[in-house]
Amino acid sequence: SQLTHNTCSSVPQVLKSCTEFIEKHGIVDGIYRLSGIASNIQKLRHEFDSEQIPDLTKDIYIQDIHCVGSLCKLYFRELPNPLLTYQLYEKFS
Repeated sequence: SQLTHNTCSSVPQVLKSCTEFIEKHGIVDGIYRLSGIASNIQKLRHEFDSEQIPDLTKDIYIQDIHCVGSLCKLYFRELPNPLLTYQLYEKFS
């Protein structure tokens, strides 16, 4: 999937776009706790996979801001090596 594809930037575009959008439009209770509508998450994921930067200001994403937060969580879940890497697990625990 392009969602977890490495980029030249230190912050992947999907995370950069989604977090900037959430900071601007989505400061609501539970933004990263509540899940978005699954079909909206998949639509947004597909747009990131097929376009450089999708238009997050579309009504579908404004009305379901939680799908943007859910896509960020999905990105981290699908990383081949967790953010807190396997190699460092012993030190963290």
